[in-house]
Amino acid sequence: MSSIARVQARGQVTVPQEIRKACGVEPGRELLFVQTGENRFECQVLLRTSLVELTRRYAMPGSAPDLKQLREEMGDDFIRPYLKQIGQLVGTGQQ
Repeated sequence: MSSIARVQARGQVTVPQEIRKACGVEPGRELLFVQTGENRFECQVLLRTSLVELTRRYAMPGSAPDLKQLREEMGDDFIRPYLKQIGQLVGTGQQ
């Protein structure tokens, strides 16, 4: 299946109906564009995932470790690389 769409003055593109139907694209859905080569992009329909679903998917049993207690038990030299890594993740917004 192929189709052509025209880019409007504000950069908007209407996804052709047959493509929307085939991909299950509805109003409000998000699309991800990934460059796959020079002048080539792939479009992926992002799944809708609720915060509750994400929390369940990535939940770990037990409570979060107490970093102060870990430092005392294992010593700063042992835990320093982990604290640096956690700081980097928090600083970049990654998890």
